[in-house]
Amino acid sequence: MQRQIHIVTDIQYGSTGKGALIGYLAKRLLPDTLVTAWAPSAGHTFIDSSGRKFIHVQLANGVVSSSVKRILVGPGSAINPDILQSECEAVGDLTQNITLMIHPHAAIVDQYHRESEKIFNRIGSTQKGGAEAVIQKMRRDPDNMGVAKTSEHPFIKEYVVTVEEYNQALDESKIVLVEGAQGFGLSIHHGFLPYTTYRDVTPHQVLADCGIPFNFGKITSYGTCRTYPIRVANRYDISGNQVGFSGPCYPDQIEIQWSDLGMEAELTTVTKLPRRIFTFSKTQYKEAVRMCGIDIVFLNFANYLATQQDACEFAKNLNLLSPAQVKYIGIGPTEDDIREVSMVSFPEIYKLNGFKTSIGGNIK
Repeated sequence: MQRQIHIVTDIQYGSTGKGALIGYLAKRLLPDTLVTAWAPSAGHTFIDSSGRKFIHVQLANGVVSSSVKRILVGPGSAINPDILQSECEAVGDLTQNITLMIHPHAAIVDQYHRESEKIFNRIGSTQKGGAEAVIQKMRRDPDNMGVAKTSEHPFIKEYVVTVEEYNQALDESKIVLVEGAQGFGLSIHHGFLPYTTYRDVTPHQVLADCGIPFNFGKITSYGTCRTYPIRVANRYDISGNQVGFSGPCYPDQIEIQWSDLGMEAELTTVTKLPRRIFTFSKTQYKEAVRMCGIDIVFLNFANYLATQQDACEFAKNLNLLSPAQVKYIGIGPTEDDIREVSMVSFPEIYKLNGFKTSIGGNIK
């Protein structure tokens, strides 16, 4: 059997439901291996059918699948050891037969890195230290590399492996589920620099950061998006004066208010600040699908539209924009909030509840 690589990336500005789709897919694709290369600057949420909530900043959400044998934390990662340890301990009942392997070249985040990132407040940074940790690694100081193989943190020391052991684990994999982070519009190469994250987040870069070889297997690329994209909050001082701007939007979209949708503002997973919300951009969608080589689209927050019929029309219009096709539609972070839909009739949408009654929102 040819090795399968399933990679999920965000094709907007983040917070589109990667964690939800990963959990959903993990229970259906039955991967034996999960691979990530995250930094502690974004949260991924999945809620299973029993109501158990998984909010992970460092640990792959695919851990919810009983098929998983190994979780690999790639060389492009920036790891907060305490967070990774606490997340692993919280799912200890699920990981008894899972091997955690940390690549020796993954960067390690400490308090110094977090303090150093306070200068990035003007661009809406979460200031969790990932960029500074990677910068330290890039300096290549033999006496202060700041990577997993030199870490004295007990948890890291227990699970760090050699490059050979990491590669062997990958080679033994048959079905690999890769969970990207951030979003295409935040890529340092493709986003609105400087209002971006510190690295590229397209699938080819994510695979490299995970240490997955070129032509390693059959790749299926999933892109997650929202009916109304969001950006993280602008930043304000204690007097209410704006001191930071999280970035502009595409020319064919505008920023709106949550009240325009008759809704309370969403809060970000990590910073707990109100998100900015925008209308849908066809330009962003087409650019992201092209650059990320997207095969399958997950359209989330469909319930921000008026009706299930609006969601059907929205998805069908997306299918006209690019070769990528909408296969999954969702209304939130739980397993029961996602439906696999037909390319023609989308009947499963009508089994989703929570749609609005007065606000439209198709993209015709």
